Amino acid sequence: MLSESFIASTLASSKTPQSATLRDVGICVHELQPAPALRSAFKKSSTSTNCLAVSASHVYAAQAEKAIVHVYSRERGNQEAVIPFPERIRSIALAGGENGDILILGTEGGRLIVWETCTGRQVSTTASHLQPVTSLVVDPTSNFVISGSLDATIYVWSLPGIISFAKPLSHDRQQSNSPVRSFSNHRAAITSLAVGHSNGRYNIAVSTSKDNIAIVWDYHTGRVLRTFLLPYSATSVTLDPVDRAFYVGYEDGSTHAINFYKNQSVQHPLHDLSLQSTPAQVTAESRWLPPSSESGAVESLAVSYDGTTLLSGHRDGKVLSWNIPRGKYASTVTDYTHPVTNLVMLPLAGLSHLDSALKRVSRTIVKPRYDHALSDSSNTSGVIPAEYTLSTQLLASSSSKAASKSSDFSHALTHAFFPQSIIEEGLAELANFGQLAVNGNQTVQIRGDSEAIAAKDLRIEALEREVSTLKTKVSVNENARHASTEEVSNLRSELARLQDYINELNQKQDMAQRERVLRKARKEEREAKRREAWFAAEKKGKNGDVAMKAADAEDSVLTSDTDDQSSGED
Repeated sequence: MLSESFIASTLASSKTPQSATLRDVGICVHELQPAPALRSAFKKSSTSTNCLAVSASHVYAAQAEKAIVHVYSRERGNQEAVIPFPERIRSIALAGGENGDILILGTEGGRLIVWETCTGRQVSTTASHLQPVTSLVVDPTSNFVISGSLDATIYVWSLPGIISFAKPLSHDRQQSNSPVRSFSNHRAAITSLAVGHSNGRYNIAVSTSKDNIAIVWDYHTGRVLRTFLLPYSATSVTLDPVDRAFYVGYEDGSTHAINFYKNQSVQHPLHDLSLQSTPAQVTAESRWLPPSSESGAVESLAVSYDGTTLLSGHRDGKVLSWNIPRGKYASTVTDYTHPVTNLVMLPLAGLSHLDSALKRVSRTIVKPRYDHALSDSSNTSGVIPAEYTLSTQLLASSSSKAASKSSDFSHALTHAFFPQSIIEEGLAELANFGQLAVNGNQTVQIRGDSEAIAAKDLRIEALEREVSTLKTKVSVNENARHASTEEVSNLRSELARLQDYINELNQKQDMAQRERVLRKARKEEREAKRREAWFAAEKKGKNGDVAMKAADAEDSVLTSDTDDQSSGED
């Protein structure tokens, strides 16, 4: 059966929990569907907003106003480690896909700390932000990290450049541990960030600030796509699962749905140049109001897998559910009594997957090591230090059906003991190796002179294969370049054709507008003539209606002649 759950974290307060089960609980795993229920909890944690990160195997929680990160094991359901850092942590995010092997931390001093959780390597960036880094997001490709700060600036970082062992040799080039791009269109502290779900180069980011503005922009180029003027300062933001809209939460506990497709456009609204230049005003009447004004500010937001339910965590400890299609409050999911600072939706449980040889990879958390060889950012050779090791464990699938269809390696991995076939194969190889050793002792002197020649032949053969491989790669690259050039040419031709078509539509629209103006002017002129004829006839003592009918008859003849001339010109 399908089930959907979320993880919520809270900020400790002096308020006593109503339930004894929630005492000293800081992180809760809560089922949302099919029936809301508390499934498990982790104790001894107090997190601020944007200080929770969840992987397939672990939960990371940066403690409020501390330089400590608590690591919890989802498989064992306990606290696995307490990791200290040199600075207070104000935000965290995970990179590396579902396993989340890289934890990124935003510090009080305005820098990023990158921790490879499966190797223990720790790398720091420059302190580019002037104030604490309060918001961090990682794009779906794990190539870029976006950081927002209280100093109203947003930076885009290259994650491969930060963690790479090879550094640029030239002093003119930008340092690899510095941001690759900055975004400074906001005029107040950044309150929240969200990144789109696309893996393409046109993915988007949404940022909110205390200047009551939400901006949708392209983090690859730094170009502003849309600007939305909000009625209040947004405290949190999240995106629809397919990037159709984004949702913001306010200080008064209300939420807002802002649809990208509300305005009619012949292309994607975010890439329509006519809409990009004009900010969109969002009215306060269209926001969704909570059931009670005592719920407090919206501290966190999350959207369900199907995009029909919005969850909001509030300062009073309640998690509210909003019906997105109907645009209103639905129900109160739970009450944790403490401020709900983070909400993370978990992948659906119960979906059928293809049988695989290995079920999952279990990561062993390695505490950060302050080894100079691992953290040295001046290394330009790209040589990986000998101390750099990976700790992991392969966990095989327990399904007998999957084991029967898997490879020999998977079969041996899942078997309770070594299979008889593998033992027999190993004994046969050992016997063959012994026979070869005996024959080799008998022919050592004969092969003495031919070994050097054979080695040279092997070397020549290897070089020839390498040359052939390089020729193949060159050919593939050349074909790809030609294909790219042809594609660019076709796109330019299509763009020119579309531009001509748009110009033609604009001309037709202008002509139609002019025609409407002329018809209106002619109609007003006829009305004026009718009134003048009526007043003139009445002044002379004649019937004004008869004069108006005569003027109408004369105008109809002139109008038909004019229409005939216009049709002849067309």
